[in-house]
Amino acid sequence: MIFKYKILKDISLKDYLNSFYISRSKIYTLFLEKRIKINDVLAKENSLLKEGDILSIDENQEIDYAIDNKSIDVIYEDDYLLLINKPKGIIIYDDSKLKNNTLSNRVAKYYYDNNLNLFIRFAHRLDKDTTGLIIYTKDTLSFSYMNHYISSHQIKRYYLALVDGNLKGNGSICKKIGKDRHNNNKYMILDKGKDAVTHYEVIKNYDGYTLVKILLETGRTHQIRVHFSSIGHPLLGDELYGKKSKLIDRVALHSYELIFNHPVFNKEIIIKAPIPFDMKGLIKYDF
Repeated sequence: MIFKYKILKDISLKDYLNSFYISRSKIYTLFLEKRIKINDVLAKENSLLKEGDILSIDENQEIDYAIDNKSIDVIYEDDYLLLINKPKGIIIYDDSKLKNNTLSNRVAKYYYDNNLNLFIRFAHRLDKDTTGLIIYTKDTLSFSYMNHYISSHQIKRYYLALVDGNLKGNGSICKKIGKDRHNNNKYMILDKGKDAVTHYEVIKNYDGYTLVKILLETGRTHQIRVHFSSIGHPLLGDELYGKKSKLIDRVALHSYELIFNHPVFNKEIIIKAPIPFDMKGLIKYDF
């Protein structure tokens, strides 16, 4: 499949490719296999790009996950990105791409149905029971760019959560997180763990629980769940870090909003995902 990029300003080809944080080995391979063209003319490593030029990259891709017949809820799509509203109870990927019980398998069906012969590339992950926005990238440049963007904490990721008890005020939780050596599936606050920062804003108090809006500064595994449990307000339904809830049958966490700079268009993208019914019935709040 051929991906095309409209050049927005005068720049060297080398600098343009480097702006996506693509690896040197990948750039070398693209030139070696003669996959890069400028205005349909084969490009050279020292080529210069002018505003309005069309850079094209021929990517040898194919759908690399088994196809699951279930559909996906597409929130945003263009030639480079696909943003999905993930439902509860499904993981992003499995160790084997041949299995068909993941969100990536459903993306494979979507690509197949739309004649898109593409690798399945997700830019980040959500826990199995967490709902909301997930970014998939279609091309190599966007994949490299979004990976760097997320790992360097330049994307704003807002979550909505229902936490146990009545939390007051706004604040930040700055506590290091590491693996619980007694439970491989659990994480905990550890002095020798990795830095983790969670900012939160209390939206509304209810009878025995609180709606909070959360901004992740870092993205550690189970970060939100561990941090709120550490201050005595575990998420509703979180049996691993809190207790079972009569109000909801899963962890009450939703990836609500993403704000980032588009890798190709170089403009701010703001995307929101509808609140799922199981949380919406408890929130009764107009977003």
